[in-house]
Amino acid sequence: MMEQSGNRDEMIHTDAWMPIYLKGLKEGRKVKLTPFGFSMYPLLVGGRDSLILRGIDRELRRGDICLYRRDNGIYVTHSVHHVDKEGIYLIGESQKNIEGPLTMDHMLAYAEGFVRKGKLYSCDKKSYKIAHEIWMILRPLRPMLIKIYRKIMKY
Repeated sequence: MMEQSGNRDEMIHTDAWMPIYLKGLKEGRKVKLTPFGFSMYPLLVGGRDSLILRGIDRELRRGDICLYRRDNGIYVTHSVHHVDKEGIYLIGESQKNIEGPLTMDHMLAYAEGFVRKGKLYSCDKKSYKIAHEIWMILRPLRPMLIKIYRKIMKY
C-alpha cells in the first residue's frame, strides 16, 4: 500500500471505505467505484475510469461487470464469463484465465454503467453488449490484442 505523508493522493485501504459502499448498496443506492489495477483494461483504466454499481437485484448473466469479494478478502471487479449449476465464473477484460466457480455469497454488486474518459456508458445498451460479447469470444487472443491496442492508443 502506498503511503506518502502530506500527499493529497494518499491511498486509503479498501477495508476503510468499502463498508460505506456496501451499506449504500444494501439501502438501494447506486455507488460510483473507481477500480485500480489493469485487469479490466482496455474497457476501464484503473484510477481513471469508474463503475456505477447497484446491489444485486436479479440473476447475474454473461457480460455483467460485478464487484465481488474473494475468499482471501480482496475486492475485485470482473465480468461474468458464464453461470452454471456449479456457480459464477468471472474474468478480467485483460485476462485469459477464468476464475470460479464463485457463489452468490461472493457477489456484492453489478454495474449498470461505467464512466470512461469522462463519458457515461450504459451496460444495457445493445452496442455495448455486442462489443462485450465479441471481446468474450476473443478471450484466447486478448494478450496479443491488448499489446497491439496499447501500442496504438498509449492509454
